[in-house]
Amino acid sequence: MHPSSTTTRNTSLLIAIALLCAASITGCSQSVTLPPLVDEPDAQQIPGKFVWHNLVTGDGEAARQFYGALFGWEFDVLEDGRYSVITYQGRNLGGILDTSKRDGTTPKRGHWLSAMSVANLDWSLAAVDRAGGKQLEAPIDVSGVGRVVTVADADGALLHLLSSERGDPPDAEPQVHTWLWHELLANDAAGALKFYEGAFAYRATAPKKHPTSKYRVLWSAGEPRAGILQNPFEKTRSAWIPYVRVDDPAALAERVTELGGRVIVAPGPDVRDGTLALIVDPSGAPLALQKWSPDEEVNL
Repeated sequence: MHPSSTTTRNTSLLIAIALLCAASITGCSQSVTLPPLVDEPDAQQIPGKFVWHNLVTGDGEAARQFYGALFGWEFDVLEDGRYSVITYQGRNLGGILDTSKRDGTTPKRGHWLSAMSVANLDWSLAAVDRAGGKQLEAPIDVSGVGRVVTVADADGALLHLLSSERGDPPDAEPQVHTWLWHELLANDAAGALKFYEGAFAYRATAPKKHPTSKYRVLWSAGEPRAGILQNPFEKTRSAWIPYVRVDDPAALAERVTELGGRVIVAPGPDVRDGTLALIVDPSGAPLALQKWSPDEEVNL
């Protein structure tokens, strides 16, 4: 399996996406002009690829301390701490939105929100509606970048849809401590699968190593993009979980506890051969740590 990379060399570009998602989350609909997603004027769009990630939290400083110590991530702190661009070894990975810096509010728990590329936002919103999802805000037009909107799928999981004007960053093998994979923990996995096949034309397959598994891999443009499985946790809403590639999930899981987070699923031989840890950061945002090599599948 060859997961897609969400990194890029253009700092201004990622700040643009960061502000895009921040505006989306907080209900801002003002027009802005920002640099494009890619430098090339005719880069290919890659519908179905996840192209950006934001952590929404009420304590940006605590998040920076946690992820900096855990992964070695660094941060470009903007707007007096309201937003921070995440970087690793000179590459940009995502952003941290501190809601307390806007209106003093603190969410009950933090969460990561990912943005999926779509070819045409209006068509995709119509498809989301037909498939049983919901549009949660008016689309935001960003000159030079494209249009973005927040939606809920038919099972209630949140994500952003982004239609870029000049195309998306190309697929590449993710580095250690960068984004590796995306997984939907769905309260109605069968319904969620039907939604994503219908709304976004994903092709779904069972994992090659476990053809009888109920886990489903979503493909677009010839690449695996994400997985869907039945949510194993009671009394939790359906949610997209981003994965970070790591070398030693067991060692990092120990660090998570030391740094104030919690380990929900510890690495063990009965869970993906000991390659996976599921954690929550100090604000309660879930995240997966996965050991992976290019000749292996990420999922079950």
